Amino acid sequence: MKSCWKNCSASAVGSEDGSILSGCIQLCKVKNCETHTKPADFELIIDGLGSPESPVFTRNGNLYTTAYMAGEIRKIDLENRKSNVLTTLSVNGLVGMPAGSQCDLDNNIWVADVRLGLLKVNQNGSFQQVATKDSQGDVVQGCNDLTCTFDYQGNLWITAPYGPIAPNTFTESSEEAFGSVYCYNKTTDELKKVTSGFIYPNGIVVKHDDHGNPVKLIFAVTYNKNSPLWSFDIIGPCQIRNKQVWGSLPANSVVDGLELDEEGNLIVLEYESGTMYVFGPNGGSPMCRINLPFLNATNIVFTPNSNELYMTEHEFDGLWKIHWKHKGMKQYCETF
Repeated sequence: MKSCWKNCSASAVGSEDGSILSGCIQLCKVKNCETHTKPADFELIIDGLGSPESPVFTRNGNLYTTAYMAGEIRKIDLENRKSNVLTTLSVNGLVGMPAGSQCDLDNNIWVADVRLGLLKVNQNGSFQQVATKDSQGDVVQGCNDLTCTFDYQGNLWITAPYGPIAPNTFTESSEEAFGSVYCYNKTTDELKKVTSGFIYPNGIVVKHDDHGNPVKLIFAVTYNKNSPLWSFDIIGPCQIRNKQVWGSLPANSVVDGLELDEEGNLIVLEYESGTMYVFGPNGGSPMCRINLPFLNATNIVFTPNSNELYMTEHEFDGLWKIHWKHKGMKQYCETF
């Protein structure tokens, strides 16, 4: 804790932005989690993966990650700690930038891509573009996260912080609020824009009630001085209402991946500080935080029916593992 306050003092020197110091002080006020506060609790599985994002387990137990800058889907051999390229995503000579991924009931990997929209990848490496336009006929915005966002009814929720996909010019902004959230309706085979007007929406999760009905959509906004987690009530397939702030992190946090455990706690990765925050089931302020042994944490996933938690990061381009105190919330592909 003392080192945190010292870091705050150092960050304030020469800075004219009072919010930087304010955010740092807010961080120091969040207590350390009771477990996993030492670097020794984290195990590096593989490094050098090439901008890894969005680890995902398929129903047959395989683990994959996206390689954002290389446009690749990589298969991870956990036993031998190696990775192999499953496929490079390219359409008409345009190489993709895969960010989010999730598994369906048929062991297909659904990929949210910055340049190619929504894709479905088979485990033999073949793939197809599922959607390049939304239900209104507009070009889809560049997609980002869909980790943990198949709801239990099979609808897919996706954040889209970028401008229109290729062949349009790549567009992103940390200041302009043109980011959106989409939902792919499994029944109608349509991609619907459900909300818009956010500065770089990123990690996203769905909460369900005791009967398995999707009831709450929660997503992070990466670039925002107040660093909120937004939520909407889910009232039907790809239908939402009642926008509200669900939780808040220290000011100027750069939020990336989100994940839920079986107790309803929300795990949040902060990209720049190397911090993992934990929120209780009702949101608000973080219950506690964990200092990670690396910076630039991106996404997280639980091993099915386990408390093993894997996370990707960009400092060493690595995949890491810890054991959390609870099992992960079941994914869609685990429910049947």
